[in-house]
Amino acid sequence: MKKYLLMFALVLIGYAADAQTIDLGKFTIDKNTCTITRKSDGKTFPLHGRVEIVDHSPDLRVELVDHSPDVRAMEHFSAKDCGEYNLVDCSPDLRVEIVDHSPDLRVELVDFHPGINR
Repeated sequence: MKKYLLMFALVLIGYAADAQTIDLGKFTIDKNTCTITRKSDGKTFPLHGRVEIVDHSPDLRVELVDHSPDVRAMEHFSAKDCGEYNLVDCSPDLRVEIVDHSPDLRVELVDFHPGINR
């Protein structure tokens, strides 16, 4: 009986660990660290902090949506929690290009409860 309980516990632990990452195709979101990682080069970006909007050479291509986002984002002065951002013109943590099609990440701008939506 102990053997079966141990196996069951290990399966649950493995499921819980797997549930903390979200596969978006070219990118993977880690819910524990609130980061997104590009699979092609392994570069990781925070999903909070200082964000610069750019027209070329972005870290992420983002589509702003009203429903079914990957991340809910809220502008905040300190921007330390998951989904909080502060728009800047220099020294960003993340460079973002706003697009209408083929995004890397779908984002909904909210007034409350920012974070990863999946």
